[in-house]
Amino acid sequence: MLTQNRVLGSSFARLLTTRVVVLGLALGASLNVGCGSRNMSFDLLSESATFNQSSAEVSGKIDIIWVVDNSGSMDTSQQAIAVNFQRFIDIFEQNGADFQMVVATSDAYKDVFNPSLNMSIYKNGTYVNDLGQTVTAPKILRLDTPDLEKAFIANILRGVSGSGDERTFQSMRSALANTTNQATGFPRADAFLSVIMLSDEDDFSWDGAGSKENLYNDPALHTVQSYVDFLDTLTGSTSTNRKFNVNSIAILDSACQTQLGGNGRKIAVRQNALATATGGLLGSLCGDFGATLASISNKIIELSTQFYLDRIPRAGSLRVYVNGTEVPMSSTNGYTYNEANNSITFFGTGVPVAGAQITVSYDPTELR
Repeated sequence: MLTQNRVLGSSFARLLTTRVVVLGLALGASLNVGCGSRNMSFDLLSESATFNQSSAEVSGKIDIIWVVDNSGSMDTSQQAIAVNFQRFIDIFEQNGADFQMVVATSDAYKDVFNPSLNMSIYKNGTYVNDLGQTVTAPKILRLDTPDLEKAFIANILRGVSGSGDERTFQSMRSALANTTNQATGFPRADAFLSVIMLSDEDDFSWDGAGSKENLYNDPALHTVQSYVDFLDTLTGSTSTNRKFNVNSIAILDSACQTQLGGNGRKIAVRQNALATATGGLLGSLCGDFGATLASISNKIIELSTQFYLDRIPRAGSLRVYVNGTEVPMSSTNGYTYNEANNSITFFGTGVPVAGAQITVSYDPTELR
């Protein structure tokens, strides 16, 4: 539970009391979380009373899993991710974010049928450092990982010898549910989880070993909703307080499909549907990879710094300040208020950097 302040004064007898919530946001700090709530201490105001409540959810940690298609047609796309890595990582470095990144492949699901394959174990590779030494990159990459860009490239380039039955959904689940992976500390229970799927095929996950390719109406296919439910359970999320998203970099239309030469490549109908259902972004394999990666990372930062208020603000009374400067209500470079789940989300240049102090004041619509 969180500690928060309610201002008491001579005006307390009024039906509406103006409340000021001071949030100390430290994206790099470790937050103790349990049962969907986060422990954080708020500054006390003069003549104030202190009480406990769940007033805000602030995820200071970000876990990112890349599910990479490693079939025969994906070499160019993997290379495009590698060379544009800095566009992706810039905002995390600028905000001092406490992030972790791992890589899984689209054939990780094969462990379901033969656990001894260990294909769902997080992947890593080797690179040559500035001293000319061959180094093995860690499986979990963090802000302080030496040679971060080189390590990421070593891990993301998964080759093209993987299965032609690319099951991004089932592979994601196999990797995240793998107990060996979980023992490494990924994913963290108190982190915002972002999944990034990269594929020029669609997902046809099901319980059997054979391929269901192109059988969109087959009742044996796992539903998109079943994977939303899996991620809800894994992250302790609800439909109004979602602590994850899924992003898709894939074929979005027939024009891109033709541009890439066809040859079995498919519009990612199901993969894109999962991204849309979880508030993720859709990127095209035929688009600007740098712009796509920058958009995805910006969205992750925005969603991971979302505040949930405990009482409904009266219309027009909400004011938000970062380090004493008022932030405009804007979905571009400011904040927005989501009435459906009573939360505040920051956007663009309005996203607070690590260590910033956020003050939220409003008149509640009712007395406690």
